[in-house]
Amino acid sequence: MDNWKSKPLGFAIVDESKSGALLIHHVSVRDKGVEKTGLWKFDEPQPQDVNGRLAHWIVIGTRDGIEKTQQVLGEQFRSADLAGLVAACEETEETLNETWQEHQDEEPKKRANLTPLAARSWPAISEDGDAAEILERVGKVPFPPSAPEEMRDILALANLVSYVIETWHDLETDRTSRDYLNDGDKERRLYPKSWAETCLPYWPKVT
Repeated sequence: MDNWKSKPLGFAIVDESKSGALLIHHVSVRDKGVEKTGLWKFDEPQPQDVNGRLAHWIVIGTRDGIEKTQQVLGEQFRSADLAGLVAACEETEETLNETWQEHQDEEPKKRANLTPLAARSWPAISEDGDAAEILERVGKVPFPPSAPEEMRDILALANLVSYVIETWHDLETDRTSRDYLNDGDKERRLYPKSWAETCLPYWPKVT
């Protein structure tokens, strides 16, 4: 598999502002962590400019953002499944907890003080859920109070994606640091394997 497919750069969040501009926000994902690395507003978006911001990135967006992006690029594609990402993270966490319990049960007296995995709070995401409300339910601020109104939706969605991936990054730290959890596989996964296989990054069509 080509490197850009196996290790995408992160997420490109897309939204359409009330004025009709296309907004794109990058959330970079690296071994060292997660970082929001750029926010662009295109009042008159051109295909080459949009392609340059999306190539190598997994695209996720609001319904309006995806429709606007499709209109600009003249091609159909879907937003990556954020709810599916959270489900894959939760499934991985459950498997790791089961492995931890099995490991402790092998020698219960010797491993009575074995530190369990930290409990993590995954956001409940629905197809029509509001990113700001979802973040507030887990105690996170979706955007700065001073954020312009037209930027608030994309900032909230970018922060929600960041929160999910940061929580996953923390879970991966547990897995890679404990031999009985990683079975010799200590390479940090940027996303759950089962989810990443269904969400390859965007790549412009050759015309």
